[in-house]
Amino acid sequence: MNVSGLQPVAALALFLACPLPIRAAEPSLICFGSEPSWGLSFTARGVARLELADQRAVEYRGSKTRGTATKERAWRGWPTSGRGGELVAFLTDAPCSDNMSDVQHLVAARVSLPDGRLLVGCCRVPATTRTPPPTMSIEGPTWRLTAIDGRNPEPTAQTGRPVTARFESGRVDGFSGCNQFFGGYTIDGDRIGFAPLAGTMMACAPPAMVLEKSVHGVLAGTVRYAIDGDRLTLTPTTGAALAFQAEPSPTLAGVVWHVTGFNNGRDAVVGPLTGTDLTLSFADGMVLGHAGCNSFRAPYTSDGERMTVGAAMTTRKVCAGDGVMQQEREFLAALATATKWSVRGGMLDVHRADGQRVLNANAETR
Repeated sequence: MNVSGLQPVAALALFLACPLPIRAAEPSLICFGSEPSWGLSFTARGVARLELADQRAVEYRGSKTRGTATKERAWRGWPTSGRGGELVAFLTDAPCSDNMSDVQHLVAARVSLPDGRLLVGCCRVPATTRTPPPTMSIEGPTWRLTAIDGRNPEPTAQTGRPVTARFESGRVDGFSGCNQFFGGYTIDGDRIGFAPLAGTMMACAPPAMVLEKSVHGVLAGTVRYAIDGDRLTLTPTTGAALAFQAEPSPTLAGVVWHVTGFNNGRDAVVGPLTGTDLTLSFADGMVLGHAGCNSFRAPYTSDGERMTVGAAMTTRKVCAGDGVMQQEREFLAALATATKWSVRGGMLDVHRADGQRVLNANAETR
């Protein structure tokens, strides 16, 4: 049993009350003091190591004995060398100051030595030796472009959305500066091979098209990839390398989403009518927003990337304008069919069970 990750009082109780595996030799409790300087380290195999400034370290093998008070426990041990007398450590669950820092420890100690000396001090539970976090995989995160050949992308090339890429199960998709893209890939060691990409065919301003051409130039053929923490670098045989950073885990809540397209119920995703703003925000099991004319609210649930949206309640205004009320009905009907959501590059993408898109929305920037 490893007690080093528990709170000090609980760790102390378990240390003194439970049988512990022989193979764990790291300190489970460290007691110490000054005047004179001393240390007593208990290990999980029933051994305590006493260190004094005026003599060599001595190991004692022992076990707990019944405490003399409810909050006090005693540990008794004899030298493992077979020579010398008994050591007794009285350990009490009580605030303890080491007089050398502002730290308040939760265990106080009195240690009776074989030669009759009494040591007084505090005890602490060592910090757990943590295993380094696993290296991030190229698959899973949404990667946001941060640099091309060491330089930030030109601001004039941005279209309000960052360049992104997401790799998962042999499929890559993302946004390359003007268009959405998708395609296949394979991984072999530190190399990734791209199949020819497909995507939308929009035309954008020249700077955005130049940016997109640079991105597509790397996402072709075989390139070397490297991950350092939350950063990904794709390096082609020739040409500029692309640097990405993993985006934080996506969230629905705490964001106002402005709809850029929604399913009109006739298998088409259309943009909002000019002069209307369709919005969404998610909080406390409710999705709130504006449907172009009326405000609305509807219950929703989310489990990972799965979601359900209940029937919407709206205010009762009637708005003028060609198609405004029809748009509102179509938008709310589409929202009720949502079953899956994702956020990539600051864009919310919602789909229904048959895979058709329900809506796209961009996060409001402040």
